[in-house]
Amino acid sequence: MVAQSDLAFRLQAVQHGATLTYTQMLHARNFVASKKFQSDNYDFDPSLEGLSSPSGVPVIAQIAGDDVHCMVEAAKILQATGIDAIDVNLGCPQAIARKGGYGAFLGRQVDKTTEILSALTSAIDVPITAKVRIQPDLGTTLDICKRIEDTGISMLAVHGRTLEENKTATKRANWRAIGEVRAALKIPVIGNGGIEYHSDIAKMISSTGVAGVMSSEGLLENPSLFTPQPPDSSLSPRSILNRQVALAKEYVSLAVAHPPVSCGGAGGHSTVKAHVFKILYRALDNERFHDLRNRLGDSKCWKLEQTVGIIGEVEERLGGMEDGEIDFPVEEFSWYRRHRKPVNVQEPVREMTEEERKAAIRERLIEMKMQREEKERSIKRCIVDL
Repeated sequence: MVAQSDLAFRLQAVQHGATLTYTQMLHARNFVASKKFQSDNYDFDPSLEGLSSPSGVPVIAQIAGDDVHCMVEAAKILQATGIDAIDVNLGCPQAIARKGGYGAFLGRQVDKTTEILSALTSAIDVPITAKVRIQPDLGTTLDICKRIEDTGISMLAVHGRTLEENKTATKRANWRAIGEVRAALKIPVIGNGGIEYHSDIAKMISSTGVAGVMSSEGLLENPSLFTPQPPDSSLSPRSILNRQVALAKEYVSLAVAHPPVSCGGAGGHSTVKAHVFKILYRALDNERFHDLRNRLGDSKCWKLEQTVGIIGEVEERLGGMEDGEIDFPVEEFSWYRRHRKPVNVQEPVREMTEEERKAAIRERLIEMKMQREEKERSIKRCIVDL
C-alpha cells in the first residue's frame, strides 16, 4: 500500500492479531538514487518489529520497479536494515504503475518478471516473495505462477481479481482461482481479496487451502479485522461506529509515538488523515458529520492535535445522538464497499432538489480532493517513465 502501511499502522495491526506485515510500497529506482527518499519513505524499526523484536512478527519490505539492477540494489540496501524478507509487487493496478511499467503491468510481462525475481533470489540472502493478480484465463494464471515459483521465491500472494477488476469494476474475488494456484505450487500461497470480516479468514482458508490470508482495503477500515469478532451485520450502527472511533483513537496514539515518515514530501500527517478518514468513513459520510469531514480534508488541518480534536468531536456527537439518527445499511455502507452497489437492489429514480445537488457536488469535490492528495503522494514517490 502506498503511504498507508506506516509503522504506527503496522503496530496496530499486530496488536490486533496480524502475524505478518508489509512496509509501504517503495519504488526501487528512487530508493537507490536518493538517501532522502529512503528516509522519507522507509520506516522499518527492528527494535520494535520483525523477527528479532519482542513481538517476533516478521516484516516484509515491498519494492516495485521494472529495472533489474535497481531492484537488486534496492533489495541489498533493505537487506542491510535487518528486514525479514523482500516482496516484489506484481499486483498494483494504479495508473502510476502503468506509466512506470511495474505492479500488475509488469506481472503480465512474464519474461521480465522472472528475470527480476531470478536476479533477486540469486543476489539476496533474505527470502524473496511476490504478489500477483490472477489473469482472465485460469490456464494463463497457473502458467505465470509456476514460472514465478521456478525463480526460487519463497512465497507467493495471489489477489483473486484481475488487473481490470478494481475501483468501480471490482467484482467478487475469485477464490477458486486462488485455490487452483495453491494446489499447483509447492511454495506457500497467501490468499488476498474478499476479506471484509474476520469470519472471511477461515472461509478463505477452508475454501482454498492457502497458508495464510492477506487484507488491505478491509484492514484499512477496520485495523482490528484479524481479531475474532462478529460480522458487522450482527452489530448495531452505534456499536460499529463506537468501535471505529476507538480504533481511530488507538491509531493516532501510535502515530504520536511513531510519527509517519513524510512520504515524498507530502508530510507525515497526510498519512494520518488518510487513515482516520478510512476508519471513520461511515460516520463522516453522515450529513451530521460533513463539517468534520470537510475539516479533516482541508489543507489547514496539518497538525496531529487537529485530527485528534476531530475524532473527539465525532465521539461527542455520537454520544448525543439517538440510535435512529445514526442508522445506515450496515452491509453496503462502508469504505470497503464504497465503489460497489448492493446486489439486486434497485434504487428509485427521482429528481434531486437543488440542495441535494449542491450537497452531492460538495461530497464529490471532497472525495476528488482526497484522491488527488493520495495520487500526489504516489507521484512524488515514483519516477514516471514517459
